[in-house]
Amino acid sequence: MTISKTLRLLACLIAFIAQQTAASAKVNVKKGYDISATGLVPVYPDDYVCSPLTSLYASWIDVDGARRDEVHSGIDGGRIGEPVLAPAAGTVRAVWKANWQWGEEGALLIRHSREDLNLSKGPPYYYSAFYHLKFDDVKDFKAGQRIRRGQKIAKVFRPGGKSYYLPEVHLEVYEVADDRALTWDTNKYGAPDWDNGTARLIDPLYLMALHAPPDDDAHVQVTPFDPNFNFDDFPGFSYILPCRRK
Repeated sequence: MTISKTLRLLACLIAFIAQQTAASAKVNVKKGYDISATGLVPVYPDDYVCSPLTSLYASWIDVDGARRDEVHSGIDGGRIGEPVLAPAAGTVRAVWKANWQWGEEGALLIRHSREDLNLSKGPPYYYSAFYHLKFDDVKDFKAGQRIRRGQKIAKVFRPGGKSYYLPEVHLEVYEVADDRALTWDTNKYGAPDWDNGTARLIDPLYLMALHAPPDDDAHVQVTPFDPNFNFDDFPGFSYILPCRRK
């Protein structure tokens, strides 16, 4: 091999390594650890009509357009009575009656393994925590029960079931290093609340972006759950709200 060919190959190798390093750094930025803004926004497929997200991660704006008292720890969306869909296969970790000042409501915590999400690296587990649900919708789920991607897990309801709140489902997503570290306590509203010292909040749109990372660092092409689509090798999350073909 000539020196010029060797130099060209070396240059290509250096460029590839730099590209992979940049991509890796970009992914870490877009996770939005501990409620830091990612700039990620959902884009819905042109051939579907999807129930939209109404408040994004790390936003100060609530679903009604008012300013929040604290930065948003997840994503909100949906219209009253619409199905809430599991974003990936997983295992029910807990079902309980929650209260975070809005009133009593249903809550569901699902654990997703790396294998459930078709990921080859990263943390061993993720949690998806669904709030503002009707408890009757989730009360029959049992800890340890398996969940299918796209399975209807509840219907969109209201915070605390109060009619003066706009409908929404609230989803929080966590990276989890050790699922055994999950503990329970009672919050100041007298309701059960969980904690895991190895869990870190991330933007749910990060997991919805893994199948097609955005070229512009912002616009995430969400994937509707379609029972006719083969998700066997699909990485990350599909969309949690219903979409219909146009």
